[in-house]
Amino acid sequence: MHGLIRKAGHVTEYFILGLFLFRAFRSGSSRVWNLRWVIYSVIWIVFYAVSDELHQRFVSERNASLIDIGIDSVGGILSQIAITLWHLRKKSRGAFTLR
Repeated sequence: MHGLIRKAGHVTEYFILGLFLFRAFRSGSSRVWNLRWVIYSVIWIVFYAVSDELHQRFVSERNASLIDIGIDSVGGILSQIAITLWHLRKKSRGAFTLR
């Protein structure tokens, strides 16, 4: 149970990181969503997950794991999926409203 809670924490942390990265790449653009921002965010999420595990390899009390890279990356990728679904939902609602 302890391990499951810790992994869920990592998914949550990387989900939030993904939200912040998307917002950083958007940085004041008038556009709400762009596939390029999603791709850049995923690249940075995976890069950060790999670098975090590489760092852990050199800490004596920790160990590096490819599975942890995957778990962390899934959290960030889920954030990009959520952003994309939010955008698509908002876009489809806008198409059916009367103005």
